[in-house]
Amino acid sequence: MKYRVLIAVAVLAALAGCSTAPTTKYDWGTYEQSLYEHYKKPADMPAITAALSSTINNAEKNNRAVPPGLYAEYGYLMLQQNRLDEAQVYFIKEKNKWPESTVLMDRMIKLAQSKPASAQGVQQ
Repeated sequence: MKYRVLIAVAVLAALAGCSTAPTTKYDWGTYEQSLYEHYKKPADMPAITAALSSTINNAEKNNRAVPPGLYAEYGYLMLQQNRLDEAQVYFIKEKNKWPESTVLMDRMIKLAQSKPASAQGVQQ
């Protein structure tokens, strides 16, 4: 009888260790790879913009958490492309989702509001 219980426990433990897919708290999508590619080829702005947009849209569509910093990163890309209203939207999303980013996001929102529409890029 003891052996049957021990075998059953061993089988259950072995089955519990098998999982179909790892789960994470956030939906990172292609964020890391896209960012790496962007740093290698900074001139390829449309590719990183599309990749981050896709990652955000997929996460929101599937009710998964958007990782910290992703809204801000996308907002900064919008700011660089002089899409000021969109930049503000994503800075506000970052601020609302991650309150610890409030000080930085308030500064980025102010920058987007004060940037002239004819400016090209962001001075660093």
